[in-house]
Amino acid sequence: MAPPSLLAHLDASKDSSALSLAYASVGDEGCNAIARYMRENVMLKTIDLRGNSIRADGLVVIAHSLRSGSSVTSLCLKWNHVGSHERGVQALSDVLKRSSSMVQLDLRNNKIGPECGRHLGEMLRENSTLSHMDLSWNDLGPEGGKALLAGIQANHTLIDCQLSGNRIAEDTLHAIAFVLRRNRQAAPLSASTFKEGREAGMGSPGSPGGPRGFGVSRDIDLGFAKGPTTGASFGTTGGTQRPQPVVQDEGLTLKLLQREQNYTNAEDARFFGEVAEYIDLLQLDVARNKKYRTDAEERERVVTKGFMEREMRYAQEIRELENLLAKAKGEKDELLHDSQYLQNEIERVREEKAKTVADRMKLEEIARASADRLRCDIRDGLTVKADLETQIYKVKRRQQEQEEENARLRTYLSKCKDDLDRALR
Repeated sequence: MAPPSLLAHLDASKDSSALSLAYASVGDEGCNAIARYMRENVMLKTIDLRGNSIRADGLVVIAHSLRSGSSVTSLCLKWNHVGSHERGVQALSDVLKRSSSMVQLDLRNNKIGPECGRHLGEMLRENSTLSHMDLSWNDLGPEGGKALLAGIQANHTLIDCQLSGNRIAEDTLHAIAFVLRRNRQAAPLSASTFKEGREAGMGSPGSPGGPRGFGVSRDIDLGFAKGPTTGASFGTTGGTQRPQPVVQDEGLTLKLLQREQNYTNAEDARFFGEVAEYIDLLQLDVARNKKYRTDAEERERVVTKGFMEREMRYAQEIRELENLLAKAKGEKDELLHDSQYLQNEIERVREEKAKTVADRMKLEEIARASADRLRCDIRDGLTVKADLETQIYKVKRRQQEQEEENARLRTYLSKCKDDLDRALR
């Protein structure tokens, strides 16, 4: 699962034209989130994923996200480990075969082995947009270099391919350099972003670190008609004379390429190659300067447009915030009025509650006194009742005794009557 910091960064970069996650410890786990972001962001142009420990499986996921109408022009994956298995490079190569937007690809220092050279060569054979590719410090080896050469020979758009530290054979590197010069001559304006490293390696024009052989005066007869541009003389023994201006005739460069290919000895081939590269570098300088000027104008236009858009957006946001502030003040006044009304109601209810409590206490006192009186009355009634019951019992006892006495007297009278009767007879 992708870390929350990565998801937060992707969410913050929504609708951005550039995604930079250099040394962000993305790994294969974060590639799914990046792939989803790439599919959802149609404005994305540049992706930088250097130093993220991405392996072959992560590259497969990223490659699949480039399939569906992607407009990405630059992909940087250097300092990863995408060469851990050839399926990663194979998946990326299959996608780039049909890519119509990818221009720059950086795969340096990725442990890409010889088995991946075949996939890269097949990709270059069919790709028609890629112009810059960096495969430095991998492990293509001689076989991978040959497979790469076979693809570059069929490609006419690649103008820069860095292959340092790949153990590729010298003749293979020379053939690749020849094809790249052919492509740059066929489309010089497309080489305006050619790597500064090539210029640094060849040295500035007229300096001691320039191409080999320029320190010795040597005339070149290429078979053109007589005129001011039929030849060129580079350098003097003193080294103070600067090279002549760039020759604009494209036939000269084509003639130099033909002479380099059909050389009679190694020294002539090397000399014509260095002359061709020197002219190529001068043309690249002109194209690069034009491109820099165009880029500066475009940046100025974009920045000015961005400032105006931001100013308009900020003014709109300020107006919205002012409206929200006025609305909040109105709501605050209403809430203060409501709270004052509720406070008065609370005070009134409290007073009514205090009055009710006092009335209840009075009623409780009255009820308590009434209960005490009733208990006293009940107690007195019970006492009277007990006295009456005692008197009733005594009266009943006396009545019973009288009845018993009456019965005894009746019996006695009856005996006396009987005795009287007997006495009278």
